[in-house]
Amino acid sequence: MRAQIPNALSVSRVFFGLVIVLLSRHLGVHAYVATVSILIVAMGSDALDGYFARRWELTSEIGYVLDAVGDRALHLAMLLVLLVRYRVHPVFVWLLVFRDVGIYAVRILSKDWLQRSRELRWISLFHATNIRLWFGLFVLREGFKVYTHSDLLGTPTFDVIQLTILWFTITLSYYGLFRSFGWLTNRDHRAG
Repeated sequence: MRAQIPNALSVSRVFFGLVIVLLSRHLGVHAYVATVSILIVAMGSDALDGYFARRWELTSEIGYVLDAVGDRALHLAMLLVLLVRYRVHPVFVWLLVFRDVGIYAVRILSKDWLQRSRELRWISLFHATNIRLWFGLFVLREGFKVYTHSDLLGTPTFDVIQLTILWFTITLSYYGLFRSFGWLTNRDHRAG
């Protein structure tokens, strides 16, 4: 039973992501509180799945993949909400989604992706932290809209802060992606 807890926590974020998309249809106090609550629980599950896996010596490649799938499901849900509600430009959404597709392509094609990914772990952590910060700023903005009935954070300064975080994150994460593709290219050149 205990052996399944880390993976179950990872997979739970897929469900949480779907619920967030369903709740996003209506902006109101109840939907906002439910969404924030789900995000808090999801972030807790993200912290706990790895903690339990390491503490109980249950780390595995499938656990690593399920953790990433859970994260991607939650991120995709938030991207869809932001795309619809705030009209985030589709190019940003495409860049973020394609980066994840590229990462999974490297994982599929690289036999030693888990060991090699440790070199770039700092980029992944930076990306995850900044994407969550970017999402968090939108959640904060939603809160102001729900509770004050005005968009107090809908200012050019707030937009510049969000775009700066997003562009810096995208740029650095693509640097990591290109480095990862470099592993594959180098491997192919050595084999050929």
